[in-house]
Amino acid sequence: MNQRLAVAIEENGNSEIVAEHFGRCSKFNVCELDEQKQVIKNETYFNPLAGEHSGACQLPGYVSQFKVNTIIAGGMGQKAVSNFLSYGINVITAPGILYEEAINLFIQGKLSGYEVCTHNHEHQ
Repeated sequence: MNQRLAVAIEENGNSEIVAEHFGRCSKFNVCELDEQKQVIKNETYFNPLAGEHSGACQLPGYVSQFKVNTIIAGGMGQKAVSNFLSYGINVITAPGILYEEAINLFIQGKLSGYEVCTHNHEHQ
């Protein structure tokens, strides 16, 4: 059975890195892996709430429409983690690494689990 991963992305020059906070990412890269864990499809979906902090807990519903099994992001709060899990989407946190590195580590089975974001955010 194929797996679909969504990765929260922020762009840094010409590089795509795993976004430090999924709710503020610019887009979600979705890739599909076949049973041999080869990437067979890549899709990009822009974050309709990019740059906003409030409303980020609505994003699990948005991401779920892409039929993903897993979300990879730099960090997210407990409410967002719970919302993703309620949609049957596994959560992995991997802050500060390149998109391609995140995919490769996932394929190798070296990327799993999450830590809930506990720092206070500056609301403006």
